[in-house]
Amino acid sequence: MSGCVESIGNRVFLIPPKGVLEKLRNVILARFGGEKKFVESLEVPCYRPMLIELVVDDACSVCSHAIEFVAELAASCNFITVKIYNMSYVEPPFPVQATPTFRVNERVLWVGIPIAGDFKVIEGYLKEAYVETHPELEKLIERLKQFAELYNLFRNPNEDQFKQLLYKLLVNIDRYGYPYCPCRPLKISRPSASNEEVYELNKDKVCPCIYALTDVKLHGHCLCGLFWSKEAVDRYINGRATKYSYALKAVEDIEKVYNYRELRIRVLTGGARRYLESWIRKLEELYTVLPED
Repeated sequence: MSGCVESIGNRVFLIPPKGVLEKLRNVILARFGGEKKFVESLEVPCYRPMLIELVVDDACSVCSHAIEFVAELAASCNFITVKIYNMSYVEPPFPVQATPTFRVNERVLWVGIPIAGDFKVIEGYLKEAYVETHPELEKLIERLKQFAELYNLFRNPNEDQFKQLLYKLLVNIDRYGYPYCPCRPLKISRPSASNEEVYELNKDKVCPCIYALTDVKLHGHCLCGLFWSKEAVDRYINGRATKYSYALKAVEDIEKVYNYRELRIRVLTGGARRYLESWIRKLEELYTVLPED
């Protein structure tokens, strides 16, 4: 295997160092000391080891951008290791339908990369992988769940906002050893203060913080929006039901007309392609009216 792997900058591995990987070797190496053109606008989770696997091939027209991107990620964060597989020569370690395909921490997978412009979508995948594979995640969620059940509270009903709050709490665990409330500034006596020193000054801000219940009574949710009252959740859901009634109607229409059982029957008896094409068109119509948040 050693002859099929080349290490670039100690944390980028070319498997094998042939084709497009061989051609981009110097470009990849330059990312470790050159100008950052991809990740300068990203908030990259650099608090815990992260393995990014990338599958490319020699015929891929955008794979060079993906290769430079992950190399720059590795150069920008000491916690990131990258393995790049060229499937023109080797079998990738996970199923791939198109290139470039990414996988983070052997779990979060996505296909494609923007050639130019907004990389925020990729930032979202990186944060998702950080949260989903964090060793403290289950313990944190159980902690929040127990508090919510004790005081008849509910978590933030917005899934994206809830995951973003989990991300911030886990970052604080990695930085300081405790899940401090992400919305209350920490008191830090000196730059080299230990985690226990920081804790002594900020124990009131460990989530669930001592201010949460008062905030919920005043505003319907705590300051950062993690814990909500039932009344506040009901207002939120009812408000969105009214605002996005057209999207819910489209979902209802799809549920009535399309089902997997019918698709299975058509695979066996014929007409599956036409049936699925009409399904795809209906889903595309729904996609245009769905809210982003």
